[in-house]
Amino acid sequence: MFARSFRRAAPLLAFPSLVLAQPVDDAVVVTASRTEQRLRDAIPHTTVLTRQDIRDSQASDLPTLLRREAGIEAAQNGGLGGNASLFMRGGRSAQTLVLIDGVRVEDGGFGTTAIQHLMLDDVERIEIARGNVSSLYGSGAIGGVVQVFTRRGSGTPAPYGELTAGSRDTTKLLAGYGGEFGDTRLNVSALRLNTRGFSAIDPSFAPLANPDDDGYRNESLSASVAQRLGRNHELGVRVLRTRAKIDYDDSFTGPASIQRADEDIGMTQLYWDAQFLERWRSRITAAEGRDYRIDFLDGARSSFGNTRSRQLIWDNEVRVTPAHGISIGLDRVEQELDNSDFGQRKRDADSVRLGYLGRLGAHTLQLNGRSDKYSDFGGADTYFLGYGFDLTEAWRLTASKSTAFRAPTFLDLFSIFGGNPALRPERSRTSELGVQWASAAQRVRVVAFNTKFEDAITSSPVPPFTTQNIRHAKVSGVETSYTGRIAGTDLRAALTVQDALEQEPDDIERAAVRRAKVYGSLAAFRNFGRWRFGGELLASGPRPDTNIATFERLELPGYGVLNLLARFDYTKKLFMAARLENALDKEYQLVHGFNTAPRGVFVSVGWQP
Repeated sequence: MFARSFRRAAPLLAFPSLVLAQPVDDAVVVTASRTEQRLRDAIPHTTVLTRQDIRDSQASDLPTLLRREAGIEAAQNGGLGGNASLFMRGGRSAQTLVLIDGVRVEDGGFGTTAIQHLMLDDVERIEIARGNVSSLYGSGAIGGVVQVFTRRGSGTPAPYGELTAGSRDTTKLLAGYGGEFGDTRLNVSALRLNTRGFSAIDPSFAPLANPDDDGYRNESLSASVAQRLGRNHELGVRVLRTRAKIDYDDSFTGPASIQRADEDIGMTQLYWDAQFLERWRSRITAAEGRDYRIDFLDGARSSFGNTRSRQLIWDNEVRVTPAHGISIGLDRVEQELDNSDFGQRKRDADSVRLGYLGRLGAHTLQLNGRSDKYSDFGGADTYFLGYGFDLTEAWRLTASKSTAFRAPTFLDLFSIFGGNPALRPERSRTSELGVQWASAAQRVRVVAFNTKFEDAITSSPVPPFTTQNIRHAKVSGVETSYTGRIAGTDLRAALTVQDALEQEPDDIERAAVRRAKVYGSLAAFRNFGRWRFGGELLASGPRPDTNIATFERLELPGYGVLNLLARFDYTKKLFMAARLENALDKEYQLVHGFNTAPRGVFVSVGWQP
């Protein structure tokens, strides 16, 4: 499998020889090992989206941005605010873990994060670590981890803001203030977004859907305060709160019915960074994540689900020598769910984590082990064994074997629509081989992976829709990512070739729904004086899905979508930007029966420090 995957990717490995050297890129990441390391040294396939990358894309929300990345597919039910799912490395949406500043903010019923409500205006950076990393983060980190870091105060205190207006009566207003006041760092911002939107469901596929426009409103508040206490200690508070109102459609209540939802998600954390000894760094975090949602049908409350997750995390790193470090972590999660379907449920989990990251000459070794104990189903032990070898200063080989698990959600266990309290956790094993070429700001990485699932959780496709552990599922593929600059043009590219198979309860092995065999992206940006012009192309091959009305399997056709972007820096602080979304007005679907955004124009004016 690995040999075949690398033969597919071989032409890409010749590409770096065309690139000229530039100053060394020493970007630092933490998600791949839960300790600081250079991005070029990370053994898991890791990428970083910086504030500049986010600004170039002019994307409003997290799903729109992540669609460009290798190994990630995103599906959304309609426009802004519609339920969104991430599929990493061919896995299901609940097999991808999303963290906000290290904190879980998830729906305890579905085991997913409402990423459709995470706006990007006050995000500092995003790190993506692909593959089995449950040995670092616990349940759900099968396909990988997406970690969102909110903005911190830095530099001279100053205000910032942005006003956006565009198609479908879309408006967005952002206002913020941040900076450093001696030993204190502060950032606070508020955002309000409104859009009339478009009809989420195409009535030609679902005649009982309401054909009216489905609007969306998002009001977000983000705040961060950190106080340094001498050289070795820092205390901080971070808060993120988003309230959303969503209009949406369904395919069965009738064309005159009106569906709406109010959702309140957020995160609050207190942390203490300390360096007790020269070689011992420690961080204690007490946090709470929440996801409260109420759904309405024709003005009357139809369902609700309220999740509160309390977390206590103690991370420690001991530098045995400058090249060798040991990490030790203790975590506790207490999760409560009040749901209109199956009532009140609680669970807690305790975990201990041990890791080693070291370098000896050209050799790098990463070892991680973790043991999780759950109050409702018992324990799960996971590991990561990773090796890197520097062939030259630019060329690097990587290999790893790892395991991961996903705890059954409350919906899996107790839903009146097929819940099964006897479910076991999903488990997976992954093997990887990778090659990287990194020189200056250029980086090409090609990774072949093979993941096998045991006790994968799925529901019967026919009544009574019982949830059960099927015997196995598997995904194999190769993913390629590139970032760099050629002849003055900044480039990002991604290509994924995969084969995701799931064994359904009828014992027949089928291609996984909404996961394509081939997909990729290309983004290019170039400066001309004070102007910056760019474009991004998103493309995907055909994907299997289920019919929105009959639930029969079908195939969605492939698509290619082009976005064009421009930015003009009037002064160093005042800027104007424009985005032509879906420039060719391509009609396509990410989920059968659900519309995607037609051509739209959005113009922004902003002030930045």
